[in-house]
Amino acid sequence: MDQDNPAAAGALLGLLGLALMVVFPLGPQQTRLWHPGLAGVAALVAAFPLATVIGGLFALRRPRLPTSTRTLAAIALAALAPTLFTTGYVSFFCARVVGGLFSGFVYVALHRILPASASVRAFRTAARIVAFGMPLCVLAATAFDWRADFIPIVTGLAVLVLIAPSGDERAALNSSSVADESVKEPAPLALAATTALAFVSGALLTVLSGFLVFNAGQTEWHISAGLLIGALLGLTAPPAINRLSQRLAPGLVYGVVLACAAIVLCALLALRGPLPATLAVCLIGLFLAVSSARHLALARLVPRGLSPAQLRTHQTRTHLAHHLGAGMGALTAGFFVYSADGHTLSGLPGLVCVALLATVLALVTGLLSSQPIASPAARAASASSNWRVVTSFVRSVRTSITRTP
Repeated sequence: MDQDNPAAAGALLGLLGLALMVVFPLGPQQTRLWHPGLAGVAALVAAFPLATVIGGLFALRRPRLPTSTRTLAAIALAALAPTLFTTGYVSFFCARVVGGLFSGFVYVALHRILPASASVRAFRTAARIVAFGMPLCVLAATAFDWRADFIPIVTGLAVLVLIAPSGDERAALNSSSVADESVKEPAPLALAATTALAFVSGALLTVLSGFLVFNAGQTEWHISAGLLIGALLGLTAPPAINRLSQRLAPGLVYGVVLACAAIVLCALLALRGPLPATLAVCLIGLFLAVSSARHLALARLVPRGLSPAQLRTHQTRTHLAHHLGAGMGALTAGFFVYSADGHTLSGLPGLVCVALLATVLALVTGLLSSQPIASPAARAASASSNWRVVTSFVRSVRTSITRTP
């Protein structure tokens, strides 16, 4: 990979993230076309992220993977393009599974060749593509057909295949050695926080579009408006969270961000009856904007001083943990929420309780993982230092007592 050009890697990450997210707002269309029930919609949403985990775990065991952004973009294009030709629920579900399997493969390969110094810029590019690509995709699906939701993604991948740098195959192989496979996971608590966050997002986003249309009395055009407001607000939220996490404990900042995002959406879902369009759309946009800052907060949970190989390993595990949580959250939404009359969604209080419990879990793990993980030698030295402080204090107290007249 051209190490001076992280834009191509960020664009590929963003398009893959967009391929994950674009199905969430399609719930109302899927309900009208196929009548699968919310359980069927949730299974369709969960198919891609869970398949991504399987494909990523398979790729982790491969000693050699493609070593250029152009090759990886071509693989993603071949895996996601068949979605445009699906005709029903079953074919769409199969296409999502196949796309997820190869996306997991691409994620792992891309992280192996992405330099640590370029990862922040690549992730920022990916976040913006997802934020502003979502309204575009949903507008296309609303104006034309649900398959048009994937036209911007496939088009972007095709352009990336044409313009992405091919890279130096030999240099890329040298920079991504097989030693990455043997690196011990440096921050398991941060991965737990990532999974819990994705669980909350996946569970709530699965019912969000259906709630807006069926319960709040809005149209599918309002979904695009909420997504666009969230994208615009998201331009200011992540920098503010980033500055705040530089001054305060990263785990605390992460927990507050997650709690605010979950509470805003839970409050929206708790409201009854038709809502004013402005209120509903702005609340959804606020939720999406605050949620967009979570990846920056998560980046602060990574212990400092990791080697490039350890950092690549952690980033790979983070993406897989995110997809695992999103898939589990979507399935959970399908378990709790149902539609008795074919339109109004019921069972939302149970889902809200589960989401709040997952929020507490993410907050606790975020706070715990804000402490750097020390080596055994460092922990032993710290314990010895603490013991010396305690014994010195005891001796000083005893001396003062014996010298008291």
